[in-house]
Amino acid sequence: MADTDSRRLPRWWFGGVCSSIAITVTQPLDLIKVQLQTQSPGKIKPASQIIGNIFRQHGVAGFYSGISAAWFRQLTYATTRFALYETGKKYVDARNMSGKMGLAVFAGTVGGFVGVPGDVVTVRLQNDGKLPPEKRPISTSSMALTASTRRREGGVSFAALFQPFRGPCF
Repeated sequence: MADTDSRRLPRWWFGGVCSSIAITVTQPLDLIKVQLQTQSPGKIKPASQIIGNIFRQHGVAGFYSGISAAWFRQLTYATTRFALYETGKKYVDARNMSGKMGLAVFAGTVGGFVGVPGDVVTVRLQNDGKLPPEKRPISTSSMALTASTRRREGGVSFAALFQPFRGPCF
């Protein structure tokens, strides 16, 4: 009987899709975490108050602020990581644990670099909701974020320009 596993094509892109589904489920928790972490030192609010503020100001959709950037980050990070690992397995001895670990570190590192711009923009979009209306960006599209991102972080975060999302929520 032929080995069916050897003829099966790798489905590394499932990793990106599954990561996007996972981030959809955990986005409200991530939003609350970001807002807790970015509080001003003299104005610390408990998580319950942050949750209440988000719901009162934006409804249920407010808990998904920045979701498009989070999906972009997961699709780029996880898909890159899985694709590099699957491709690299052809060149690494499967019985050699250090070779597999080295490949995993390489794939994760490259995936991390690819996902950083999406992560930066996700945090910015998640944080916009707690700003007073007069301090919120007029437009949180990638074009509007690009100028301030480039000024503050330089060329690496400038890659945020190329992200396919618009608006603070979806």
